Amino acid sequence: MVSKIIRTSITLPKDLIKELDKFVYSIKSDRSKIIQQAIRNFLSTPHEEEDKVAGSLIVVYNHDEHGLEEELTDIQHKFINLIVSNTHIHLDEYKCMLTIFVRGEFRNIRNMINKIIGKRGVLMVKESLVKI
Repeated sequence: MVSKIIRTSITLPKDLIKELDKFVYSIKSDRSKIIQQAIRNFLSTPHEEEDKVAGSLIVVYNHDEHGLEEELTDIQHKFINLIVSNTHIHLDEYKCMLTIFVRGEFRNIRNMINKIIGKRGVLMVKESLVKI
C-alpha cells in the first residue's frame, strides 16, 4: 500500500545541507529519501519506558580487570529473560567486545545497561535498539 505524499518544507543550516547533498550524491539518491529514512530511524528509537524493543548492546571492556568477565556473566544471568544471544570477540591484547542481543521492555534493558556501565573496567557501552 502506497501512502499519500504530502509536500512539506523544512529549514536547515547551510552547512548541514552541504553535508547532506554530498552524502546524497555519494550514494546516488535524493534528499527526500534520505530525510524519510532519517525520520523513520528517529521514530523507531525507544522513547517510553514501556516500549517493547529489540537490538544489541556493545560492551567494550578491559579483560585484565580482575573478576569483570564473571561479573558481566552474572549480570546476563540476572537478565536472562531479555537476552536472545551474545558474541564475544578479542579486540587486542587487553580489550574485548561483548555484543549482547536483547528483546524486551526498554526500562528493563536500560536497567541492565546501567548495571554493566557501573562495572570497573567497562570502557564503553553502546546500544542499538528499535521499537518492535
